[in-house]
Amino acid sequence: MINTFYEKYLSVQIIKVPTGIPKHVTLVLAESDLLDPDGTSKLRSFINWCKKLGINIISIHIGILDANNDLKNKMVINLTDRLQTVFAKLPNDIGFEIYDVHGNLKDERKGSSPMVYLFVGFSGRDEITKAVQSVLMDVKSGNIKPDAIDESVIESHLMVRHEPDIVIRAGGKHLSDFLIWQSVYSELYFTDVNWCDVRNIDLLRIIRDYQKQHRRFGK
Repeated sequence: MINTFYEKYLSVQIIKVPTGIPKHVTLVLAESDLLDPDGTSKLRSFINWCKKLGINIISIHIGILDANNDLKNKMVINLTDRLQTVFAKLPNDIGFEIYDVHGNLKDERKGSSPMVYLFVGFSGRDEITKAVQSVLMDVKSGNIKPDAIDESVIESHLMVRHEPDIVIRAGGKHLSDFLIWQSVYSELYFTDVNWCDVRNIDLLRIIRDYQKQHRRFGK
């Protein structure tokens, strides 16, 4: 009961500062976090919690255990299929894009409240590599001149073009290289609890701490 009251209190305090609510939240998980059905259902809950707070963009990275290609591909296919089922049950106004380990778009739904980007095993290094390859293709086709390539051109070829305000790593001590380009000035948060045990109040505490931070953006 105490937690319930405190949760309501935090919600009220956060909503009082609408300009302090992050526009883009990134969540970093491991494949093992989603082996249990509770892990996938928690992902749906997390998205709904963010929606209630008015967060516009959610990007999610699922790290995959390093294994031989055949086993890794089977793990990715199995997990992607399960997550597609989970995402199909989200409210219809929530849009999403689901990418596989190769960065290929596997499923999508139009929407904007919020927009969710899910990457299963596709890392930030992979994203930058693919962006550079795309830029080179544009140079080859004559759409871009080599001396015109700058940061904005590379950013325009990234899959997620929005910089996260917060990167959350649940139950882990190490971050992945997900959104390595976009998250250079993001606030980083590591939770003390495992993913399946994360509650709405944990997210509220993170947002409340975020509102107290003075972001310097590298200055």
